Amino acid sequence: MKNAHERFGKVVYVRRTEKASTNIRVHLDAFVGEERGKAHFVSVIGGDVEIGAISAAFGNGDLFTVIDPTLAENIVSLGDRPLLFRGSIVVAGRKRPLRHLVAFSQELADTSSDGKLLLVSDDDTFIWSSLVSHYGLPATPEWGPWMLAEVRSQRRIRSLHGFGYHGIAITATRKQLLALLSRGLRNRYLGFPLKNGPVEWPNIGFAKRLEQGNSTKIGSLRLDVAERVVTPIFAGPGTMLA
Repeated sequence: MKNAHERFGKVVYVRRTEKASTNIRVHLDAFVGEERGKAHFVSVIGGDVEIGAISAAFGNGDLFTVIDPTLAENIVSLGDRPLLFRGSIVVAGRKRPLRHLVAFSQELADTSSDGKLLLVSDDDTFIWSSLVSHYGLPATPEWGPWMLAEVRSQRRIRSLHGFGYHGIAITATRKQLLALLSRGLRNRYLGFPLKNGPVEWPNIGFAKRLEQGNSTKIGSLRLDVAERVVTPIFAGPGTMLA
């Protein structure tokens, strides 16, 4: 890809002791975080030694500096017990492959939270399917547009700082979302399926977004989510099983 290096940022990790000083820099492929130094998603690329040191720093909850492609800097941390995934990237002409490290904060990976959900995509289909899956909502894909419009009107969805992926935070509890569903059904903004049976969800995926000038292009990295088939929840029009 032409000028692909321009979409990278950097992660800088500095640690000084009485006997030694560590200064590690690696290329930053994507980042999602919040204010007050909270990092939730970090994707970095480098050599064996550099990635090993950065992985240890992430795992220890150490502070590090994020420099995005616009050269804006933030000092952040992934917090306690982040999830770390390491892989290799084979590059033609290099004797050794590059090392790839992806890190998630516990808050981003939490599957039991009730009140705040972090996502690394702002695609509406992905947001709605994630809410339904995370909170176990009895819902259909067709209800997504109305529900998300209501959630946005209550200012419960906000964008997160970063680049590479458009992260968002959704502040809503399961009880609040069920109340919205109930209001939508009572007022006939939402309708039950005409046929009894399972609710089938489409294949859902999201792509990394690469900013070039004023345009946004879809990159080659695609994270696919397996097709979701929710167990039957409808006994017929106008009836929902508990």
